[in-house]
Amino acid sequence: MRKFKFNIGDTVEVVADFTLQTGSGVRKMLGEKAIIKYAFFDGNANVYTVSPLSWPDKEECIVLECDMKIVLPSEMPAKPGESKEAAIEHLIRQALVYIGENPYREGLTGTPDRIRRMWQELFRGYDEKQKPKITVFKNGVDGLSYDNMVIDSGDYYSLCEHHAMPFFGQYFFAYIPHPKGKILGLSKVARVVDYCAARLQIQERLTRDIVKMIEGALTEGIEPECAPLGMALVMKGHHLCKEMRGARKKGLMTTSYLTGVFRTDNDARAEFMRFVNSTHVE
Repeated sequence: MRKFKFNIGDTVEVVADFTLQTGSGVRKMLGEKAIIKYAFFDGNANVYTVSPLSWPDKEECIVLECDMKIVLPSEMPAKPGESKEAAIEHLIRQALVYIGENPYREGLTGTPDRIRRMWQELFRGYDEKQKPKITVFKNGVDGLSYDNMVIDSGDYYSLCEHHAMPFFGQYFFAYIPHPKGKILGLSKVARVVDYCAARLQIQERLTRDIVKMIEGALTEGIEPECAPLGMALVMKGHHLCKEMRGARKKGLMTTSYLTGVFRTDNDARAEFMRFVNSTHVE
């Protein structure tokens, strides 16, 4: 015989033989089908209210003995032919049960659907259809050939691949276009940052991915000698896998990825780093 304890608000379907002790005595239930709507039975034999469908009256009772297997709906396997969306929501309910929650209480009934739709947004970086188009222009076509440093900065948000915890902060990007090469559209760095950050990441890889994606757009269809003279990206990030759990210590992680003159020319690198270091990061 097994004894079970449920949390308030649990809903289970039970088909089994079991023994009940009620205010009017012991009742043997054979193959009764019931929906248990409230918590029942604990180690101290405290009495809880239950509301089975097949009982004509509502009595306070305790499940004393139970020769059955009780399965919460959230623990049942996905049904054959079930949609991908329904299967994902089912798994989220299982996770809620695992942490001790009841996925069927009022505040959580819509949560699996909300989490699924949120994941579609947060992880859009896996969807090639949402990959941003990086608009570039030929340098010098409008009469101005620009070969000085261009710097862009902004915020970013991502999730760490080790614990699926958020990390976020600021990025600082710079490049020096070749006079006969290409220049970037104004908003494209931010769009690339957002796209590359929208997957499970580590900050080191994210830094590299952003530079490589922008570099690909600036070098496509041109002679190798017309590639940007250099590219640089510094990212500073707070990692909640360190700050909210584990070590529980606040601190910034800084990563960088440098190419061309930013690696070989101390003056160019120093000019960029002065900008990075003069910008306050919360």
